[in-house]
Amino acid sequence: MTKKIFKSGFLKSLEYGSGRISIKLFVLLSSFMSLKALEKLSKVWGDIGYFLVFRHRQRTIANMRLVYGDEKSLAEIKRMTRQIFRNLCRYTSELVYFCSRDKVRKATILIDTVEGEEHLRQAYEKNKGVIAITAHFGNFLLTGKKLSDMGYRTASIMRQMKDEKLEELFTKWRNEKMGQHTILKLPLSKSVRESIDWLGKGGILVMYIDQRSGSGIWVDFLGMSTLTATGAAVFALRTKAPVLPLFILNYKPGLYKMVIEPPVRIDNTGERKKDIETNTAKFSKVIEKYVRKYPTQWFWVHNRWKEKGY
Repeated sequence: MTKKIFKSGFLKSLEYGSGRISIKLFVLLSSFMSLKALEKLSKVWGDIGYFLVFRHRQRTIANMRLVYGDEKSLAEIKRMTRQIFRNLCRYTSELVYFCSRDKVRKATILIDTVEGEEHLRQAYEKNKGVIAITAHFGNFLLTGKKLSDMGYRTASIMRQMKDEKLEELFTKWRNEKMGQHTILKLPLSKSVRESIDWLGKGGILVMYIDQRSGSGIWVDFLGMSTLTATGAAVFALRTKAPVLPLFILNYKPGLYKMVIEPPVRIDNTGERKKDIETNTAKFSKVIEKYVRKYPTQWFWVHNRWKEKGY
């Protein structure tokens, strides 16, 4: 048992240390390298991370094998996993480039296409608030900044990172560099109050609903039942704010598009528990559709099916 705990602690320290070193390296290199050169370097760094960050690599492979079964070979899944690591490094390098150079106001030029803004505009103009459900796709950290640049009052609910030092750095970048209004997920009671207040004032609330929630409900996601956060459904039923799917997707080298779908029809039968379950399942199906369509852009390293023992 002691040996297992030591090994787990060592791997965690190695992963946290690798993450911090990566950020520091990108900060240093971004002071004299162009964005294009930095993005090319991030591909190499992603390959290094693929071999170095063992636990996350194994979890990603295990998650994908769980979902795809015999549909994809192990070799294909490993190739996809390697691309996922490259993508994560590229997203990070882009963010670091703009934040460390104090050019973050230009960061959203990376999102050069917006599809479906008419859906968001119509919902926003009702002044009931808008719940934008999304997931960890592409350079998702630019979501709130892009929406704010487009003229929408936007707040994002963010889960604190386990690495406190990296969390401190990214919080500083979000608040001071990017000017984003962030609502931290914990403590939960404060998060709920701030979120409802924000929607009540007609703002957009960006919610990342693709990660596992220990306090959630069991919902099918990618073919398996897993604990899923109910916040978006609870807020929608309580505030009557429309719910719109919104995603940041990489569609060509170095560029992203924001895709906004029409509002999801909310079931409100008056049976609160049933309505929360039904709507949460609906939202999960939307996320699933995008994961299947853009698998290497999603954050597979998360322990989404923790109950499966990975």
